[in-house]
Amino acid sequence: MNKSQHWYDQNGNACFEVPKAKGGGMRATTLADARKLGLYPSVTTIMSVMAKPQLDDWKLQQVAERAYANPPQDGEEAGTYARRTIEGAFEQVGDAADLGTAIHGALEAHFKGFPIPEGMDAYVRPVVAALDVAGIRLMQHELRLVNAVNGYAGTTDAVMVRDGKQGILDFKSRKTKAGVKCEPWDTEPMQIAAYGVAKFLSVPICGANVYISTTEPGRVDVVHYDHSQLHAAWHAFRNMIELWQYLKGYRPPSLSATSNTSVNQ
Repeated sequence: MNKSQHWYDQNGNACFEVPKAKGGGMRATTLADARKLGLYPSVTTIMSVMAKPQLDDWKLQQVAERAYANPPQDGEEAGTYARRTIEGAFEQVGDAADLGTAIHGALEAHFKGFPIPEGMDAYVRPVVAALDVAGIRLMQHELRLVNAVNGYAGTTDAVMVRDGKQGILDFKSRKTKAGVKCEPWDTEPMQIAAYGVAKFLSVPICGANVYISTTEPGRVDVVHYDHSQLHAAWHAFRNMIELWQYLKGYRPPSLSATSNTSVNQ
């Protein structure tokens, strides 16, 4: 699974890679690079300091199911079997990530007026219908945001308007089960709040996650957040920023509140 960190410069440009010192080519940006270049960690990079029991339980479930379906081969050593089981368990993670990226790309294309890639209409049409039912209109798409006051950055899917109020919306692909309510993970309202503060310089009035099922074709669940929920989420995320900066020993350049950056891709 990809554990690389994501970084942005003060203008909102992604700096996920830097040139290698020798031999040409690129390598993943490190904390040491960020110190030299004055980069801002992404929202998800900040959240890497937080325990994620839901995700950890899911990982354990994948490994257990893989082991149950694929017992050790004759004479196979424990270490070899463990590596094979873990690698096999997370092959689907890459496939799911690729599908999630494709869905996001198809939605971005649709809302920007470009052709939808072949085979993606089955995901896009239900989302458009769900947003219409929810009374949500999207204003800006794939927005890179830099909060130079608190020291982080990131990319949100859209700025939304609902009942005349602006907020932040993020799409999430999710494996769902029939009859089981789609609940946000702990960090997801924090992401909405963090992007909102970077965009509006204050906690947004509203926000939403749109969950697109990859296991139940056509299912789309919209979860709304009000101002009080986002205010609590922002307070939690702000404390997480302080923890991240303490653990990493790095505080990005702190600029004035009016210098926060938002850039459409």
